[in-house]
Amino acid sequence: MPGVGEGPAKVISVSLPEGTVRALREMAGNRGVSALVAAAVEEHLRNRATASYLDEYEREHGAFDEDEKRHAANIWSSAEEREAGWRAAG
Repeated sequence: MPGVGEGPAKVISVSLPEGTVRALREMAGNRGVSALVAAAVEEHLRNRATASYLDEYEREHGAFDEDEKRHAANIWSSAEEREAGWRAAG
């Protein structure tokens, strides 16, 4: 079974507010809307999965302390900077 972002594309119908559709088309053009929507949905699904994992971890092991949160934020920031560099280069 394919994971998030894997497998062949499937055609679905999605209803969005008119203003959202207009903004999507202005940003991505008519042909890029599917790719932009797919990327946004994949990011949302991954974020939800990460939040669920972190909630489960904290239930089992206790809440993260401030040092752990700060360390994680630094790692996340570094990863976002690298990703931004990849996107700019691509």
